Amino acid sequence: MKITIVTTTIYVPTALEKYGQNARFFGHSDLNFVVIGDKKTPPETRTFCERLSAQHYPCSYLGIEEQQSYLERYPALWNHLPFNSIQRRNIGLLKAWEDGADIVITIDDDNWMLNHDFLHLHSIVGQSRELPAFETSSGWFNVCSMLEEASGTPFYHRGFPRGERWKEKEVFTCVSPINRRVAVNAGLWLDDPDIDAMTRLERPIVVRGMMPTAPSQFVLQPGTWSPFNSQNTALMRDVIPAYFLSPCVGRYDDIWPSYVVVRIAQHLGDVISYGHPLLRQKRNEHVLWKDLDNERVGMLLTDEFCATLRSLTLQGNTYHECYGEVVEKLPLAWSVGSNWSDAMILARHGLLEGMAIWHSVFQTAGANQDSQTVVGLTNLALAHDAPVGALETVGSTAL
Repeated sequence: MKITIVTTTIYVPTALEKYGQNARFFGHSDLNFVVIGDKKTPPETRTFCERLSAQHYPCSYLGIEEQQSYLERYPALWNHLPFNSIQRRNIGLLKAWEDGADIVITIDDDNWMLNHDFLHLHSIVGQSRELPAFETSSGWFNVCSMLEEASGTPFYHRGFPRGERWKEKEVFTCVSPINRRVAVNAGLWLDDPDIDAMTRLERPIVVRGMMPTAPSQFVLQPGTWSPFNSQNTALMRDVIPAYFLSPCVGRYDDIWPSYVVVRIAQHLGDVISYGHPLLRQKRNEHVLWKDLDNERVGMLLTDEFCATLRSLTLQGNTYHECYGEVVEKLPLAWSVGSNWSDAMILARHGLLEGMAIWHSVFQTAGANQDSQTVVGLTNLALAHDAPVGALETVGSTAL
């Protein structure tokens, strides 16, 4: 089973050395790394990746020139992804998929390894496993309730819908373990968790570990939702054609696509798992007020976006087919509101354009030779009244 670890960086990603050492210690052989650089990435990163290849596992470094050459077959994707943005991670996801990865693990360069078998814990992806399953009366579950915060403060995963938080009458139950295929495994975090900027501005949140009563890995019953992010996250190969990180929606770039995957997984009978492997996040420096600005549109639109996704009828048999249905149906089902700001309108348009481009990429790459529906960019543009390529990207999450 081939596993590829993908990351973007504007630093020398020294944390990758620990991943290589960990994999070697636990006897893993079929691992490689893909590192996507940007204009701010120092030249020493290439040297580091070459050394990592010599000492541990193959590590492909794609600087800007290599990325442009690689995407010659996909010019629309190249033009859609801005420089100095973490969403260039999409290039690494595509390369890992085209290189035959069975599992793709995305990490950030500030995620630090613990002393467990990292690859083994993530290798649950693509397998049918019997795991404890949670469901709730609201259809939403706060996975961060499984984490022990140093001061006992409750908190939510970044991107959890604002309208679904702090419901006093919320009821959740742990049902009998279910045996389903795991499409995604979302590893959680120690120390500095992935929470929204508003929470960070209000109070410090420090995670000490899993709650004593929490299972090490658990799933959500189909129909119960929670977001996942793009750090310490393993995706089954089949999921990649349905997972596009939009550069147009700020710090919801990985949150909204997680909801798309959750919706498709629900239709296909797959599950998302959460919990181990835990990583220690030593968060790179952020300007929290800037982060808050980049989360504003997502906070305003996530409830409506998810309600629309839940309403879509899907009939496909693969993630690629279902993603094509979402690309086709979402622009019609999710219309611009009368009180939307320009930023909200541009975010929606950019998201829809990028999703159509991503679907087109995998049509070309042959993600599903039996797909009966080819959703073209022209049809999508007509659906939301904007010419393809004419939309500006807004709220891009810079590295």
